[in-house]
Amino acid sequence: MQREVVSSPALLVWCLLMVLASLLRAVFVYSPQHFTVDHDAETRLWKFRLGVIVAGAVWGSSGFLLFPADHPQHLMFLIFVLAGMTVGGVASFSADLISAVAFSVLISLPVTLRLFAAGDNMSVAMGMAVLLYLGFMIVTLRRINRNVVENIFLRLEAAAREEKLREGNQRYRLLLSHLPVGIFHFDTDLVITYCNDRFADMLRSSTDRVIGLDMKQLKQQAILPGLRKALQGEMGYYEGHYFATHSVADAWIYMSCAPFPNGDGTIVGGIAIVQDVSEHKAAEEQINNLAFYDPLTELPNRRLLLDRLHHALAASARSGKEGALLFIDLDNFKSLNDTLGHDMGDSLLRQVGQRLLACVHEDDTVARLGGDEFVVMLEDLGGHDLEAAAQTEAVGERILATLGQPYQLDAHEYRCTPSIGATLFQGHRLEKEELLKQADIAMYQAKKAGRNTVRFFDQQMQDAVTARVVLESELRKALEKQQFRLYYQIQVDRTRRPLGAEALIRWMHPQRGLILPEHFIKVAEETDLILSIGQWVLDAACAQIKAWQPEARTRNLALAVNVSAKQFRQRNFVEQVQAAVQRHGISPVLLKLELTESMLLDNIEEMIKTMRALKNIGVQFSLDDFGTGYSSLQYLKRLPLDQIKIDRSFVADITSDSSDGEIVGTIIAMAQNLYLDVIAEGVETEEQRQFLLGNGCAHFQGNLFGKPLPLEQFEALLKQE
Repeated sequence: MQREVVSSPALLVWCLLMVLASLLRAVFVYSPQHFTVDHDAETRLWKFRLGVIVAGAVWGSSGFLLFPADHPQHLMFLIFVLAGMTVGGVASFSADLISAVAFSVLISLPVTLRLFAAGDNMSVAMGMAVLLYLGFMIVTLRRINRNVVENIFLRLEAAAREEKLREGNQRYRLLLSHLPVGIFHFDTDLVITYCNDRFADMLRSSTDRVIGLDMKQLKQQAILPGLRKALQGEMGYYEGHYFATHSVADAWIYMSCAPFPNGDGTIVGGIAIVQDVSEHKAAEEQINNLAFYDPLTELPNRRLLLDRLHHALAASARSGKEGALLFIDLDNFKSLNDTLGHDMGDSLLRQVGQRLLACVHEDDTVARLGGDEFVVMLEDLGGHDLEAAAQTEAVGERILATLGQPYQLDAHEYRCTPSIGATLFQGHRLEKEELLKQADIAMYQAKKAGRNTVRFFDQQMQDAVTARVVLESELRKALEKQQFRLYYQIQVDRTRRPLGAEALIRWMHPQRGLILPEHFIKVAEETDLILSIGQWVLDAACAQIKAWQPEARTRNLALAVNVSAKQFRQRNFVEQVQAAVQRHGISPVLLKLELTESMLLDNIEEMIKTMRALKNIGVQFSLDDFGTGYSSLQYLKRLPLDQIKIDRSFVADITSDSSDGEIVGTIIAMAQNLYLDVIAEGVETEEQRQFLLGNGCAHFQGNLFGKPLPLEQFEALLKQE
């Protein structure tokens, strides 16, 4: 760049000096070195410094040789290049303060002197700037040198510590690899970062396969809580069977986990110690089986049954739910032993035990007391005697059917029936032995009744169970033979003008006559019969709405239908309602579904979703028995209701009980604030009607206006209005 403003001899001299300086430095760098002591290292350092000084002097000579005094741009370029070389020297030679300072001074000082020698103000100012720049670089250089030297010593110290740590780790791993227990380390993501050979052997795998394993993916998830506890800074434990994910390893293990913190106390993982206690557990299990299990059928024996019955009584006392004992005796078992031998008898007993297990839930108990006597203990039945007895009866019938199937005893096909005695229990009202005695007595009652049957200890309970079974059977026949009828109770406005009616189911029994719903609806709800009955009521109501369309007096009457919780929660309930409306070709706004407050207690979000789907069709909703349940105002305002129905229990005493009056007034005001229609049911007197009118209630239902009537009488009542 300077050849345009500097004579060629000066350029050649400078280039020659630069080549010689570069060759000198190359000789110092690449000449064979034989350093064995610190003195030789010192010599090499001084050679390095000499090369740097020579190079700095050559670069500095350009401040004289290549100085174009009459060409400011080339002068600025020269100063810029020398300033850049100074920066490069600071960066390159900062590890040795002498080399860096000498290089910077030798580069910058000649051009500074040359600028001062020029004498003009600009040159002097530029010289001062270069001197300031040089001073700043030297100050900066000292700080950089100090940092570099400190880093070098830190690196050396870290290397020494790392070597010591490596030696310690090697001793640690050697110790771990020879321990008789399995050990593994894991990080905060529950990934194994180390394991010893013993642990890999326990898993029937290798350390290479185990290290890196993500334990969150294990099929044995039961060990994870103990591991996570260690990550929380606590000790974690696990004892139980372990089934390996990537091998066939199956062992009973005991594992303890401890947190693994780093130097500042932060938990970065955990360490676990694993012991294989399979042999110990096998011995313990064998002793336990001999003490608590029947060796022939492997079912619990009398001792274990009594222990579980003790816990079941305590649980029943806490929960309020009943339990039951079924005492089972095989009919004519002795004749089997006498004819086919005890081996065939033992085979039958084993098969009976397996069939009994298949008849009950996993939480229930099947025990063998001895001989051909078995006991089944049922828990968590209903909270009422009749409900619990019905559930017990169902299990008993299932056992009768299952045990009555043929048995294959070698080449013989054998049939055997049981006699079953049942008794219920709740809490500690009776002792354990007394309960077994009751079930035993009931079993003998079953034998006296002809065998192959179930009998309850309490005759009244037996009668109640029998009556319930009969009622359920008759309900099924009632559906088949269309014995149900709809009765209609009129609903009116403040002027007694008919607005509609509530459809109420009645059972026309061929022998017992008219049966009200309170005598059969509960049994229907405990079975799936309520679904068929509810579908019939819905279809019959839609058909009646259709039948009223031709006449002006009835075509605008809305018909309210009660819907059970089980019916409403069917997945296809919306489709059922829509199909009934379309099948009869009615306006859906004339169909009103009455829901009870108790339905709001379970899965309110699904309920709202179903209601909105029906509202989109046009169906109306009324909340029945309002004030008697547990409805939340938070949910109430979200329900797409059209009407709230004040329960008859509040209406009955509104004229004599101030509390009921205040409650009714509050319900009416709340309904108005929510823009909901309100209707009072159970209105019996004119005084009740006037009180309700005075509080803003405009719709009524009750005997004051008309009792529930069959269709012909209801239509006759309408003609009188």
